[in-house]
This record gives sequence, structure tokens and C-alpha cells, in this order.
Amino acid sequence: MKEQTVKSYFVDGYHGGIKGHMPLGSWTDVIRRLSLSPEWKLCLDIEPISWEALRRTDPRSYEWIRKHLLENGTPRMEMVAASYAQPFGWVIGGESNIRHLIRGKEIVQEHFPGLTVDTYATQEPCWSSSYPQMLRSLGYKRAVLKNPGTAWAGYASGINHETVLWVGPDGTSIPCVPRYACEELQNCWETEASQMEPAFAGKCLAHGISHPVGSFLQDLGWPANPRLDGEDVQYVTWREYMDEIAEAPSAKWHFTQEDIRCTLPWGEGTLQRMSREVRAAEQAIVSAEKLASVASVARGLDYPAEKFQAAWDQLLLSQHHDAWICATTREGRQQWAWQAGAQSWMAELLSDEIRESALDGFRQDDAAVGQPNTYAIRVFNTSGTPRKELTELEIPLEGGEKTVHLRETDGTPIPHQIVPTRVRPDDGSVQACRLIFEAEAPAMGYRTYLIEEALPAGPVDDQANRVQDGAFAVILDGEVQISTDLYEIRIDTARGGVITQLFDKALNESFVTVSRPFNEFTGYLIREERWFSSTESPVDVTVSENGPLRVVLEMKGRFANVEFLTTLIAAKGRRAIDCHVRFRYEEDIWIGDPWEMAPENRSTERRKSHHNARYKLQAQFPVALGNRKVYKNSAFDVTESRHDDTHFERWDEIVHSVILNWVDVYDEQHDLGLSIFSDHTTGYSHSQEDPLALTLGWGGEGGFWWGKRPLRGVQETRYAIMPHAGRWDRAGIQQECTNWTEPLLAVYGRTNAGLTGSWSLLDVSDPSIVVSSVTRDGRDLLVRLYNSGSEPASFSIKMSAEFGDVTAVELDGKFKERLQSIALPDHASQVNLSLQQHGLATLRYSDIRCNPDQIIGCDPSFG
Repeated sequence: MKEQTVKSYFVDGYHGGIKGHMPLGSWTDVIRRLSLSPEWKLCLDIEPISWEALRRTDPRSYEWIRKHLLENGTPRMEMVAASYAQPFGWVIGGESNIRHLIRGKEIVQEHFPGLTVDTYATQEPCWSSSYPQMLRSLGYKRAVLKNPGTAWAGYASGINHETVLWVGPDGTSIPCVPRYACEELQNCWETEASQMEPAFAGKCLAHGISHPVGSFLQDLGWPANPRLDGEDVQYVTWREYMDEIAEAPSAKWHFTQEDIRCTLPWGEGTLQRMSREVRAAEQAIVSAEKLASVASVARGLDYPAEKFQAAWDQLLLSQHHDAWICATTREGRQQWAWQAGAQSWMAELLSDEIRESALDGFRQDDAAVGQPNTYAIRVFNTSGTPRKELTELEIPLEGGEKTVHLRETDGTPIPHQIVPTRVRPDDGSVQACRLIFEAEAPAMGYRTYLIEEALPAGPVDDQANRVQDGAFAVILDGEVQISTDLYEIRIDTARGGVITQLFDKALNESFVTVSRPFNEFTGYLIREERWFSSTESPVDVTVSENGPLRVVLEMKGRFANVEFLTTLIAAKGRRAIDCHVRFRYEEDIWIGDPWEMAPENRSTERRKSHHNARYKLQAQFPVALGNRKVYKNSAFDVTESRHDDTHFERWDEIVHSVILNWVDVYDEQHDLGLSIFSDHTTGYSHSQEDPLALTLGWGGEGGFWWGKRPLRGVQETRYAIMPHAGRWDRAGIQQECTNWTEPLLAVYGRTNAGLTGSWSLLDVSDPSIVVSSVTRDGRDLLVRLYNSGSEPASFSIKMSAEFGDVTAVELDGKFKERLQSIALPDHASQVNLSLQQHGLATLRYSDIRCNPDQIIGCDPSFG
């Protein structure tokens, strides 16, 4: 008797494009094969910019695809995802994830007007936990958390359901096909669902999955053929399978960031450098959008929408998944990391040009022209709440015996710190300096401070610049003691510059012990076959700034035979203690797990050196806390870790250990914690026995795509440590980290000293509500808000400009509902809102224009 077989389903198709692989003739091959295989159906996850290239180079294939994608009935092809550059959503910020989806769908509509793209499915692990609300807002109806055929970077956790409701951190859900828990991993890059063998289909049936489905979106460079054959496999599109075949979802799956079981060789030199460059560009463009929007309202700047789009297009390309998983492949300018560096540089360059153009409108008031000594500093705040913190800028000086006087517009003196940056060698006069002072800037606006140079007036001037509870350092034998209004810090210079005391004055708590210091660099050197520590050698210390507001230490030391320079910054009022470390590898250095493999085994060997973070070069933070919980942020989400530790050695054991912006350890019993901020996406490690540690470097055998990767040249990282009371949400970790990455911006220029000194465009009442972006859409202003807290929030947003009406819109600006605006006595208006935890809201203020009674130098003809 013939054994009964289980019918299974398979989603075939193609991914990639001109950035991945789309050689001329590939679509001709696909079209020919489709005509020969009437049962074959395709899902297309193609980089949207590829369609223009196809239109130019192969118009016949382009028109054939247009016709068949738009045909009625049950088409044999479905466009899925349509993300601009198919990014790993777990390595980039929230705004970047949104823009990939919006921009990609825009381009698809340009080429295929009216085409419905409502399935999010990809060949690679291009996800983040907050996707449900993004996808729903942009019109997607279903999603797929399978990547059976290309899982080099990792895969999703599994659950044995045919379909589920993927629930995001804000509670939004979307029907989803998950990876099955019974779907075993194969080789070191795929799962059973890429082959759909009868045994696997039978196993799925035994676990209650009646209609098992697999998938493989092939590379366009391959010869066109159906991936599978066999009478028991039916080809389907994802829309067809989910709408017509699969059981409707009944189970909710609260899919967290730790369910994205992905990793990269964190610490590898090229990857780390690229990650820092991409993050810098990402921050620059979002900040420039806010400044340009403020300037467009306050000063009538023509908002450079096309220039912004060009900058975003470059940034999004630098976030292509292949730029991360294949960073070091290809040669010369074709290398993925080289291209990502060039693209992020272009995005940052364009953003800087826009920012300077926006600031030019505030550098000089027309009324100040011709008036002597009417110079000022304007301090801009691009966040949605007021801030009081140190800011700095470099200014020119006349030299001679004159000194700097900094005042409020009402004449109140402002304490400041001067760091000379250009000094005449003959008479010692200062011709340029870095000016540091504590500024108070209103939300999404600026504050003006007057500056002049004059001869010192004796003790009166000294008294005016006296700082109460400032910052200073004292060098003693073998240590440096730093005191600020917040902390007492001790640095052991005899043991590599480690932090042996971090005492929080307000909490009356010490977070470190002498025997287990902070910021020790450790790692296993493979050639030397032993562990090394920075504590084995002393450091040479230079106090480059010593109060009254900020202390900057520079410490030169050695880790094994590698020179390093650590710069530590502690300042008045600043909760985060800054660290910047630069390692100089004069020769090939190998640091990591000494695991080797033969080159022929790189596509199958599951254990890799870079998986074991404990062996890497790390900065360690053995905080003196008891039972520790770990929290970490990702795009529009914060996850409490459910892992006892982050340790793994094999691809099939991946534990999520990725830090996007910050990671936090918290002792619930003592209500104390320690946060680490990072200037780029990288890895961390932690267990109850091992300290929290940040990855700084790795050089070893990386397997397929990477090969042997030594550390060579200069490698640097910026990070910060912040002790705190309360859990991450009560401690304001998200807000502190956002401010750390988006500092106040000071601008020097001329002004009319009689004008009012500050102005705010908008102000959000709840500091946990982050202004994610501010942009212009023609005459309208779009403001995106994110509830970074762990609870639903009710709050208000105050707008100090005139406008037509205010509406809630989708992420791409499409109308949702009209909102009520309440007039306020100060010519402003207020909108009251509520947001779920980690929820997003986008507001459209139509026909926005300046209020000439409220804005400095505003021309009512603007807008």
C-alpha cells in the first residue's frame, strides 16, 4: 500500500536587484521559463530602483512584467515587501526602517501605478520587532517571518502554528506566517522549509500544521528554474497562500527583538567602521530635517525636499543587507563596505549642507548689520522638550588681553569654560577657542546668548564666571580623582586607566569596586595563546580640560602590544560619562575565540570565532549589583532580555546580543542600574557570572562571506556609561541616550541685542514622548511622535505657529482623522493625544506659517 503523502506549498521567486545581482538577460530567462512551466508562480522582492534600470536596458521584459503584475484574477506574480534597500531592520533606527518602506513603495508606484503591495516577505532576516505598526500604517495586510534559504545572518524563533498574529510592542498585530518550531536549521544558512522534503511536510502535519509552506526567493543571477519539483508541492504566492489556503490566525505571538536570532561578526574592523559611518549619517539627516523645518517656519527657508530625498536615498543604500553580511566581499570600489561608506558620506555631506543653510538664517539678524560688537550664540534644541546641558562651539577671538563675556539677553552673566585652540607663539594671545557653557534651550527651538570681548574688570569678572559644584580633576600618585556635581570618580593610572570608583552623590551609592574596576579592556590573543588585560600596563595621563564645567582626560596605554588612547569626559550636570577609545594595530592582530576551520567547510561549519563574544576585545563593566535584569532598545522598542546569558558558539545557537543604542543592567531589589550607550550597532555580552561588556574588536576566522579577518590599522569607538536609580523607563534612559546622540547645537553670528532671546516651534508635555522626525510636505508640517515609555501616555503638543488645521495621518502622510486644536493665550495652540507604549503618531499641520508676533526676525511674507 502506498504511503500517504502530505501536500505542501511553496513560495518561489526572486530577490535582489541591481545592488545585489541582476545581470542583463536574467528577466528574459525568467519570462521564458514561466511560459514553459505553467504551474510556476513567483514572489518578487526586488530593490525598487532596479525597475528603472530594467526599463532602460530591457524594455521588453519590463513591459511584460508590468502587464502580468497588474493582471486581474490570481496573478502568477506578486510583488512583496518593496523595501527600498532590503535592510536588516535590527541594525538600523526606527526612522530609517520607515523610510525604506515609504520610499520603496513610492518607486514601485511610479513604475506600476495601482499595483497593490500588501505582503511583507523577504529572503533575508529583514525584520524588527516593531514592524507590525509600521506595516499596518503603510497598507500591508500580512507578513512572513521565514527566511529559509538565506539565513547567513540568522533567523527567527519558531512557533508551531500555520499562521499567527504577530503582535508588536505597541499591541498592533498583523497576520503572519512564522518559522515553525519544528523547522530545523540546516548547514549554516538555511532551514528545512527551503527544500520542503516529504518528511518535513509530514513532521509539520504531526505538529498541527495542515498546510505546510516553504519558500526560497532565488538570486536573479541564477539560471531560471522552478526551485522544486514534485506532484505533492503546489506553487503559490504569499497572498494566495494566506488568503485562500492557510488557516486564519488564532494565536497571538508577542514577537520580541530577542526572537530575531541574528548576529554579525561584531568588532571586525571594516564592519565596525561602516556601522559607525552609517549611524553618523542616520543621525545627521534626521537632525537636519528638524532644523530645516524650524528654519522654514521661522525664517522662510525653502525646504530642500529634493536634496533631502537624495540624502535619504544614499543613506538607505548604505543600509542594504548585503552591505552588512557581505561587508568585506568584492574588491576596490565594488566592495560593499566601501560603497556603504561612500553612500553614508554623501548622505552626511548633503545633510551638513542643508543644516548649514538652515542655520545661516539665524546667524545674522538684518537689524544687526552695521552695529558693532553685536555678536551672539544661538543654541538649538531639536528635541521635543526643553533641555539644560553643556554645549560648545569654536569661536574666533581678537587676541591681546581681552577676555570673553557671555550673557543672557537680559545681561545676566553665564559661567563658561574656555579651551584655546589657536594661540600666537610670540605673545601667547588666544585667537580662537572652544567655548563651553551650560545652555537652557526651549523645545524644538533656540535660545540666544550675547557674547563680547572686553578687558577684564578684575574680581567682578572672576566672580561672574565662578561655577558652583562644577567639574575638576586632581592628579595624584598612581591615580586621577575627578569630581563633578553628580559623581566622584577615581582612575587608576597604574592599571591601564580603569575606573576604580564611581560614586553617585545624589544616590549615595558606589557602582564599582577597586577589585572589579570599570572600563578594563580584555581579550584573548590567538597567536600569543593567552588572555590580556589593559590593567597589565600603566597609562600616561594628560588633563586636556580641567573645569570649571568639564574635565577631559586623555590616557595613552597598551593592550598587549597594541597602543590605545582613551578619552574620558565628565561634566557638570551630565549624567552620562563619555568614553572614546582608539586602538592602533600596527600589524595583523588576532583577538577572539581561537576556532579555525578549513576554507572548504566555511559554508557548512556552524561554529565561528566571532560567535563567542567573551574572547573578543571588550570594555567590561562589572557593576556591583545583585540579580540583574537586562534591557535593550531597538527600533521603536525596548526588550527585557529573557536569556540567562548571551553566550553561544554556533550558528544554530544564536542568542540575541545586539546593542542598537543602549543596553542596561538593573537590580530590581536595590532599584539601581547601569546603562551603556554606543555610537554604533555592535555586540555585547552578559551573564550573572560575567560582567556586562561592550565589544570593541575581533579578529579571527569568520567563515563564509568573511574568511580570515585580522585587526589592522586604527579602530575606534565612542560609548558612555550612566549609573541610575529606577528601571530604564523611570530613569529616562531612552531620553538621555537620545540627547547623547543629538546634542544641543550652538551657532555663532551677529544679532540685534534688543531682540527676544528664545523661541520654540513645538513643545511636548511628556518627556517620554520622543519627536522622531519633523519634515515639510509642501506648505504642511509633519511631526512624528514615539512613546518611548513602557506605559500608555496621555500628553499634549503645543504649536507656536499659525496653521490651517491639524490631522492624524499614517506614516506616509495619508489622512486618518481630524484632531481638535485648542487655542492658548500666548497665540499658540495645543492638541491632546494618547499613545500606547512604543506607539507612533504622525501629525500634519496644514498651511503652517510663522507668527510674526512670536518669532525673532520673522518676515510675515514667509510661508
